[in-house]
Amino acid sequence: MIRRLTFIGTLSALLVFILLSWADTKQSDDVYEQIHHNVNLFGDIYREISLRYVDSVNPDEFMRAGIEGMLSTLDPYTVFIPEEDTEDLDVITFGKYGGVGIEIGVRGDDKVLTVISAMDDSPAQRVGIRSGDKIIAVEDESTKGMTTREASRVLRGDPGTQVKLTIERMGSPEPIDFMVTRQSIDVKDVPYSGFIEPGMGYLKLAHFSTRAPQEVEAALEDLKAGGLETLILDLRGNPGGLLSAAVGVLQKFLDKGEMVVTTRGRTEDANRAFRLASNPIAGDVPIVVLVDGGSASASEIVAGAIQDLDRGVLVGEPSFGKGLVQSVIAFETGEALKMTTAKYFTPSGRLIQKIDYFRDDQGVVVEEPSEVPDETFATRNGRPVEGGGGIEPDIAIPTPQPGELGVELWRQGTFFDFINDYRAKHPTLTDAKITDAAVGEFKTWLQDRDFHYDVDGQSALTSLREIVTEFSFEDSTASDFAHLEEILTQVRDRDFEGEREFIRKSLETELASSLWGSRGRIEASFEHDPQILKAIELLTNQSEYSHLLAVTDSSKTEEPEDK
Repeated sequence: MIRRLTFIGTLSALLVFILLSWADTKQSDDVYEQIHHNVNLFGDIYREISLRYVDSVNPDEFMRAGIEGMLSTLDPYTVFIPEEDTEDLDVITFGKYGGVGIEIGVRGDDKVLTVISAMDDSPAQRVGIRSGDKIIAVEDESTKGMTTREASRVLRGDPGTQVKLTIERMGSPEPIDFMVTRQSIDVKDVPYSGFIEPGMGYLKLAHFSTRAPQEVEAALEDLKAGGLETLILDLRGNPGGLLSAAVGVLQKFLDKGEMVVTTRGRTEDANRAFRLASNPIAGDVPIVVLVDGGSASASEIVAGAIQDLDRGVLVGEPSFGKGLVQSVIAFETGEALKMTTAKYFTPSGRLIQKIDYFRDDQGVVVEEPSEVPDETFATRNGRPVEGGGGIEPDIAIPTPQPGELGVELWRQGTFFDFINDYRAKHPTLTDAKITDAAVGEFKTWLQDRDFHYDVDGQSALTSLREIVTEFSFEDSTASDFAHLEEILTQVRDRDFEGEREFIRKSLETELASSLWGSRGRIEASFEHDPQILKAIELLTNQSEYSHLLAVTDSSKTEEPEDK
């Protein structure tokens, strides 16, 4: 095994050398001669080693290692798709597969696998996995160096099977283990549309498949028939999808002829400007767009165009920053190559992609990106907008985060399990309101289930008890330990009371989901979601809404967290 790994590493080094040789001469007239030479050289090396190496080499695995070695020097979205996996491309079109329901990317200086979003009503969402979580292990195997493609292979599987994910989460001192049961994931582009209040529509767009423009148009037609006056377009947690779908969605809100996104690459066909071909059906409806760290790719195209053209106000948190365009090249043998061929730019010229997509521990064979992403750009009305990758909202409102108790309640699936028991005891429920009595019932249920989570001092007390037991001092210290345990119980009670409102809202959301499915879960958030509440405030106060779009001499607004 050591010899084989060493050999593969040597081949990868040779491939890097080949690509570097090509990169040094790519501007010269004999580039095709260089390519021809290097392809022949690669073939000669492959043939000689396959036939004459001291140990037997699997030709298919050996070729795959060579391909992966080349691609490892590029961005993580450029991947080889073997014949048995090309059906995964249909997910974009049909939106159905067996898995846990998360979208992942490679983020940060350490290039770690990161959850872009947990899909609505997915197993991952049910156990509490959320945007920004770093997946550091799958089935106790480290994900260090794992590509998004490799991660997808281990996360997907037959419905009903389980997979263990180990997560690092900002604010959590220790990694968190989640046991997730796979299910058939059927992604609907528009899982919800309706009215928050008379005249104020809400449209949740969860994905951009080929169906997205049609689903959005149908939803808007229904809302218009119901008296639509203003609209909240929720792109939070939307990982993106097809470029054509993003343009098709923008078609519903922006005027014919508007340029909504450009792509730039090395080849002529990669440099394109996308203009809208028909008039909108909701061109004069005031819009607030909600974005967060899970809004990526096509979501950022839509949000960026609406912001740059001053068509609406963006509220929430900065988007993900995934602006690389992939093209799929299918081969006659059944395999395919998904290759990054261009980058997305908003109408003002902002680069959507964050310049952090190369692996620091691999030899990179491309030149430094020529774009300067952190410039200041301007919207059509002259409002300053920052480059640097991703889309910054006009009004920044952070998503409230639970404390350690809340995280553990989600991780252990207590809200979901309790609601199942609660509904069994209250079979005639028709209201998702959770009373103080129901919260008390939940607390008792936790005690009966022996729910446990470590609080400050628990680990030290456990260690001390082990020492006392080792030296046979249990009898003389029993009362002291009982007193200390009582203190820790009081700490847990304090934590519960401190997070009571979060617990109540979580139970209401889970109960609404149990009663009415994803529609109920979404509607349950209308009363307490701070970003939705801000959107309602803006659309109700049209003077503030108009001022935000017209202002040219002030910075973006940051909403205080306690509002």
